[in-house]
Amino acid sequence: MMHNHKLRRLTAAALTLLCVLPQAAQAAAPTIQTDEAVYINLDYYGTPENTRIVKGVSLNGHTEFTDYGNYSDVYNMSTLDEPTLEDGAVSWSLTDDGLQRFYYECVPDSSASIQLPWNFDVSYKLNGVPVEAEKCAGANGLIEINIHAMPNDAAGEYYKNNMMLVCATGIDMSKALSIDAPGAQVQSMGTYKIVMFMGLPGEESTFTVRIGAESFESMGLVLFMAPATLSSLDVLSDMRDIKDRLGSSGDSLYEGLSSMLDSMQSMQSGLGALSSGISGINAVRKQLAEDRSTIDPQVDTALSSLETLAGKTDSLIPELNSMKTTLTTLSATINSMLDTVQTTTEDIHAYQQLLKDLNSTLGNLDDLITDLQDASGDDLLRIQQLQTAVDNIKQNIKTLQTHLGTLREKADALNNQISVLQGILDSGNLSEPLYTLLSSLLDNAAGSLSAVKQSIRTLENILSNINALLGTTDATLTDLDDISDVLANYDGLPQDLIGEGKDLTVLAEQTLERVHQLIADIPALSASLDQLTETTNTAADKCSDLMVTLTKALTSANDLLQSTTDNLRAVRDKSDASLQASLDGLIDVLDRASSSNGSSSLKSANDSIHGALNDAEKDLEEDTNVLNIDAEAALQSVTSSENPSPSSLQFILRTQEISIPSEKDTASSDTSDEEQGVLSRITSILKKLFSAVYGVFASENA
Repeated sequence: MMHNHKLRRLTAAALTLLCVLPQAAQAAAPTIQTDEAVYINLDYYGTPENTRIVKGVSLNGHTEFTDYGNYSDVYNMSTLDEPTLEDGAVSWSLTDDGLQRFYYECVPDSSASIQLPWNFDVSYKLNGVPVEAEKCAGANGLIEINIHAMPNDAAGEYYKNNMMLVCATGIDMSKALSIDAPGAQVQSMGTYKIVMFMGLPGEESTFTVRIGAESFESMGLVLFMAPATLSSLDVLSDMRDIKDRLGSSGDSLYEGLSSMLDSMQSMQSGLGALSSGISGINAVRKQLAEDRSTIDPQVDTALSSLETLAGKTDSLIPELNSMKTTLTTLSATINSMLDTVQTTTEDIHAYQQLLKDLNSTLGNLDDLITDLQDASGDDLLRIQQLQTAVDNIKQNIKTLQTHLGTLREKADALNNQISVLQGILDSGNLSEPLYTLLSSLLDNAAGSLSAVKQSIRTLENILSNINALLGTTDATLTDLDDISDVLANYDGLPQDLIGEGKDLTVLAEQTLERVHQLIADIPALSASLDQLTETTNTAADKCSDLMVTLTKALTSANDLLQSTTDNLRAVRDKSDASLQASLDGLIDVLDRASSSNGSSSLKSANDSIHGALNDAEKDLEEDTNVLNIDAEAALQSVTSSENPSPSSLQFILRTQEISIPSEKDTASSDTSDEEQGVLSRITSILKKLFSAVYGVFASENA
């Protein structure tokens, strides 16, 4: 038989760890804030048997509020105040105006159907054969548990798109021979191993756990659903936007490429026509080759006439005119440049004044550096003092951590004493007034002790963060020390730079003075250039008249043109062959392009790629809703949309555990159900939960 005590301790620890997963941050406004937790018991096969909703309310000074939802029963878990049940709502009026947290349990009525994001189907196999869950208790062999999580289309859009699923169970490895959980996260906790699976929003999943045991027992499956509100999941919203933009761009690319391929297909008929036209040109070339015997004499006669006319042309006149124009343009350009240089005289005066001001500024900068060195001394960054202060803070933190450890030990000792007193209360040997007084004192002491422990944990976290900050400070001081060493290596560089700057200003002043003197000579240079241009133009006109009289001497050009004609005729046959080969090749290329079906194949491939991308996108969106996660969406109340957004929300489900029945356990369970009220049962469950969590994390020798 399974050790029920350790099993319950492990179950409670797993539930506690799941419940502390990050939830939405609470607002700072002084209004009612509610935490909702839905607890559902499942049978062996994942069918819900009963549902309870526990709501924890931060009152923030309020004593009256209304919760909307259809409930058959509501139980006060914190005070003796009775609720007021209405149609679709429950109202509270609390008498204790100093109460900070208030808890109550709601039982949904038969008309209120809570649609979970997933429905579950759990099946069992023994040695590979399907079997009923009850027959697995105490079985010897390989037990396989399959959990099929199916998205529930009836659930609200928020729950389908934003809820994460965690499926977990614990196995006592001192009783099990082997464990196999493909795709699971397996963690060790004492003699137990915790197996955890995770499901994405809207994802249909099947989780499988195989356990080899000689006498099998199971603590059941714990199914936890909570909103995906981690800030790091904001990147999924960005991925959704990127997917939409890529989809639009892909469609545009597909349309553009399809249009281009259609154009290429429509060009094939044009390419055929072009090939036919070039074939006609080739036929004309052949005809010209056949007509050369007639054309060549006519060309010779025309060439002789052109050569005679060219010999009479004054070939040098254009060149002289060009030289005349160039000289005129050059003169105008140089005069413009001289005018521009001459107008910079005022700028030179401004530059000289600026250099004087710069020299004065460099002197002031030299004085500033000298004053700064006199004021700061050798230790400008005070690195040594900062390092000493950091070491002192670290020593104080170690002392404070020691005191916190001592305080935690005293708190644990006080908790043990409270447990002893609780045992005295449970014995029933005390009078009613003393019992009531002592019970109230123990409840207050337990609450205060819990707050003290929470404060200790908070202080320890703060000290840990301070230690991390001090480590960063040490690294920063080390970097500053290195920077100080680098600055020391370049000591005196500013003074050298200032001195060189002063020398530069003096040299620049001398250079500008020489430039000013050169500008004073510009008017004389401009007058000389104008005189030279006028003289050159007169000479060019006279040379032009002279060339006209010499045109008859250029008959020798006729010989040159005749030689050129002879050379062209000598290479004509080779050029004809090359031209014919080029035209034949071009015609062949155009014929092949016009008859090719490559554009059709490419268009078909483009259609296939576009279809494959669309199918891949559809498969991703159909398999999971991960791209629809909205990490910034407000949480939605399970019981009614009229309720404000809760501070936290989670669904906690657990299947029935598989264990060998015990007559003692059965009798004890029956007595507990008959003789205890609802409030007493809930209080007992909370006490057992605390004891189980403490037992898991406490030392075995404590």
